[in-house]
Amino acid sequence: MPCMKPPPQYQGTPNRYLLTRGSCLWRVHGRKYGPRAFKDQPSGRLYGGGRFDATDADSYPFCYLALDETTALAEALVRDLEFDEYGGRRLPRSAVERRQVSGLTLTRDMDLVSLLSSRDLAAVAQDEWLVTVKGDGYPQTRDWAHWIRRHAPGAHGLIWSSLRDQGEPAIILFGDRCAATFGGNYERTLLHEVPELAVDLDDDAGAEWLNRRLEPYHVAVDYPGHASLRR
Repeated sequence: MPCMKPPPQYQGTPNRYLLTRGSCLWRVHGRKYGPRAFKDQPSGRLYGGGRFDATDADSYPFCYLALDETTALAEALVRDLEFDEYGGRRLPRSAVERRQVSGLTLTRDMDLVSLLSSRDLAAVAQDEWLVTVKGDGYPQTRDWAHWIRRHAPGAHGLIWSSLRDQGEPAIILFGDRCAATFGGNYERTLLHEVPELAVDLDDDAGAEWLNRRLEPYHVAVDYPGHASLRR
């Protein structure tokens, strides 16, 4: 369904999800930005960007995370990979260059809009289209995210079921809402970095670590400097 405009006379109430203090969150990011950095540049309205990014129509810092490390990996790295004739998928080295996976703990409870179930989606006049449509539908899903924000003014973000790791939650946090609740230094005070959980993805050890975790998804990455996967 609903590649359509949000209802102009909406009278519903979005369902909420409490993300509790102490939760471990995971993300894949460029090393130069650090694990707690929110993206502060909006995406284009029509091209590129992610499912629920900010645009110049509704500009806010944002950060995508997951409750499981493999979900963060799948969301960031597995999209658009095609299966080969052997039933496997090859992750190009360029996808992991200068990138890291990091674990963070949440220092405060967070109030999110839930899009996890059919009932949650119906509460915002939507169905599974909103969380399963692929990239060519992202201009519309971004518009819906902005509309949902307007109808949930206290929400710090959204939570939904990952398309690339079905049944597992994916999360976006809204930096403007976090700043309003937790202060201007919210990136440092809200997310606590756990250095021992960080893994560089572009060296030999990172390739070994990544291949173990992505094996159930039939995804593998070559080791640095090797033309084929080391056995």
